[in-house]
Amino acid sequence: MTTSLAIAEPAPATRLSGLALTIALRELRTGAGGLVVFVLCIALGVAAVAAIGSLAAAFNKALANQGRLLIGGDLSFEVVHRQATAEEAAALHALGQVSESASFRAMARASDGKTALVEVKAVDTPYPLYGDVNVIEPEGAATAWRTPGTVLVQPILLERLGLKIGDTLQIGDATARVGGTLGQQPDRLADRLSYGPKVLMSRETLDKTGLVQPGSLIRWTYRVKMPGDAGANRDNLDTARKAMEAAFPQSGFAIRDWTDPAPSLRRDAARFTQFISFVGLTALLLGGIGVGNAIQSYMAKKRDVIATFKCLGATSRLVLDVYMIQSLMLAAVGIAIGLALGALAPLAVATLYEDALPITLAVEPHPIPLIVAALAGLLTMVLFVLWPLGRASRISPARLMRAGLTDERGRSAAPFALGSAAAGLALLVLAVAASEERLVTAAISVGILAAFGLLLGFGALVQRFAARHRRTKPPALALAWASIGAPGSLARAIAVSLGLGLGLLIAVALIHNSLLAEIEGHVEVDAPAYYFLDVEPDDLAIFKRTAKAAEPKAKMDNAPMLRGRIVELNGVPVDEAEVSPNTRWVISGDRGLTYTDSIPGASKVEEGKWWPKGYDGPPLVSFDGELADGLGLKLGDMVTVNILGRNVEAKIASMRKIDWESLAINFVMVFSPNTLEGAPHRLVTTLELPKGTTPETEAKIVQALAERFPLVTAIKIGDIVDAAKAMLTKLMAAISATAGFTLLIGAAVLAGAVSAGQQRRTYLAVLYKTLGATRRRILSAELIEFGLLGVTTALLAIIIATITAWALCTFAFDIAFVFDPLAALGTVAIALLLVLTVGAITTWRVLSVKAAPYLRAE
Repeated sequence: MTTSLAIAEPAPATRLSGLALTIALRELRTGAGGLVVFVLCIALGVAAVAAIGSLAAAFNKALANQGRLLIGGDLSFEVVHRQATAEEAAALHALGQVSESASFRAMARASDGKTALVEVKAVDTPYPLYGDVNVIEPEGAATAWRTPGTVLVQPILLERLGLKIGDTLQIGDATARVGGTLGQQPDRLADRLSYGPKVLMSRETLDKTGLVQPGSLIRWTYRVKMPGDAGANRDNLDTARKAMEAAFPQSGFAIRDWTDPAPSLRRDAARFTQFISFVGLTALLLGGIGVGNAIQSYMAKKRDVIATFKCLGATSRLVLDVYMIQSLMLAAVGIAIGLALGALAPLAVATLYEDALPITLAVEPHPIPLIVAALAGLLTMVLFVLWPLGRASRISPARLMRAGLTDERGRSAAPFALGSAAAGLALLVLAVAASEERLVTAAISVGILAAFGLLLGFGALVQRFAARHRRTKPPALALAWASIGAPGSLARAIAVSLGLGLGLLIAVALIHNSLLAEIEGHVEVDAPAYYFLDVEPDDLAIFKRTAKAAEPKAKMDNAPMLRGRIVELNGVPVDEAEVSPNTRWVISGDRGLTYTDSIPGASKVEEGKWWPKGYDGPPLVSFDGELADGLGLKLGDMVTVNILGRNVEAKIASMRKIDWESLAINFVMVFSPNTLEGAPHRLVTTLELPKGTTPETEAKIVQALAERFPLVTAIKIGDIVDAAKAMLTKLMAAISATAGFTLLIGAAVLAGAVSAGQQRRTYLAVLYKTLGATRRRILSAELIEFGLLGVTTALLAIIIATITAWALCTFAFDIAFVFDPLAALGTVAIALLLVLTVGAITTWRVLSVKAAPYLRAE
């Protein structure tokens, strides 16, 4: 029997793709220098998206990995003003091993009279349940704080008080020895915002201070380590939480577990990530425009090659496949570079800002953000490449040969336009699906598209205006107007590539200056000099006389102060209530509150009525109007607040407009006196010094009060204002850096746009030289063109940024808008520098071309 083997001939599609791959590789080997911008724009756009996603994932992973260390246990139970009762303590111990700690602010005093505000944490023997206390020096002092009368302090406190290890300081009635300098604590995220250096001491040392008194502003925290692996099970944690809430419904415990150790920090990080996602999306789309410019420039250079292919029988499909394969290869290189940069972002941030970060970021690669960034980069490439490639593939050889300087069109490329639109829609769906705040992301995406549309429209208007006024004098200006108004003008490219980045920079600068002006011109002038906490009501008269003895013109104000936690809104537990995200902080922890017969200063009643003096009816409360709106409250609604382990239900009698910026004594909730007058509490007192008070007099007042009232804590408003300024400056610097990244990509896009028109500019320069134009005139025309486009784009950016900053200052921040001309002029300078630099490079390349060889080639 004869057997014959037949080898099947490859299908036509297979032969076509193989030939296309061969030609694509052969062309890339001959050089693709014109596509460097293509790779750069894809890389930068993908890097922005990957970096933002990786940082968010690194933060969330760190919270999950370090949850037990961050709260110091499996569960945390926190209450203010009071310790747990015997019954509550027994129930806590039934859950597992318990560590009790007390946190509060106090004044530390050196032997020479120097004082400093400190954040004290007093802990018991089992502390810490997880991790270890880090002691910087000396070695072997890790447990020095366990010795009664010995404390660990942060190094900055030693500098402020002029002390060294082994010296003594006084806190309250206790004199303690400094046993070492304190580093990181395992439960640092469980502590509140710090206004001073931290001090760690034992419970025995705390007892000697005499600071634990009825009504003292002390936060008691009970951390629980469940036996075995019980704490690793989320169901066990939920069961323990519900059992405590059911057994002690009025305890007022704020309960957290290690699976969500820092809700407020997580929310703040999510908001910041949401904001910079705007920059990531903008960078990606800007990069896409750069990709489109680069591919158009590349295809313009390949006109003769494509015409030759078609004359030799190549189909439009083959041409499309060749250049789509090249685009995919170059996109893959750009995506790989962008993913590498994005994946390294958590490591870079963790290394550069190790001391400033509240937690240690999880720096390992996070695949989901990288996959999203890669898909986003691929879709962006298709969005901006498919249509120009489709148009080029459908043009006939004859049209390609004669279309050197015209926009002559061939057959319709509608199918490719639809394909690009589908890629754009897929990109939008991907961005929305990958976000936790999908509505916000969708709104941001629409806003970005609107901004791009506005900038494109502005560029078109500039181009049309230039076309109408190209016949002018001098000749260099006429040539510049003609170039701006001609087909292939850079007007739209410069408006889009630089307008958004410049606008962001100006808006950030204007908002920053407005906020600083508000702080310096309002807060610093009207705010009191000091707040004093834990003043005994019986000592108030002596306290005031002591201050006025040193400065008779000093003004003082005071109010009762307690802490309480909102537990119900109209009978609905706060965990189940629907509230605005911007006001959730009001119900996420304990709040300061007071009682009074009179309306507090720096506030006015906008709705309802204030209770009369001597009111003795059902409990009433006055609420901050804006926050009440966010919580869904109105006049007559009921609010339940847990105060000192007892739930107090009060009716909202009025809504107030509060001027928080004055830093005068004020509270979100003010109760009628009959509600809280009998509760143990202390006073908060403000001290306002007359203008011209010398630092020596100020120090004398504070020292006299510290010596006479060692249990009172002084908080200097100036320190808080300086800290707020420093934090604001750092935040605005970070935002400016992200805006600067957008501008960097815009510069790359601009370079690609200029490269795309390089052939046309060279051809025109040769014609101008042939007709007698001097190098100086051509140079002047080019620089005038770039200068005009840079200035007009900067002016548009100033207008948009000013309107944006005004709207945010007026409606979001509720502050006076201050226009800073220096910020605007600085931005114009940046625009001109970028545009003229690109223009100078372009002009040098144009002028370096010899006319004769170019004309002979034509």
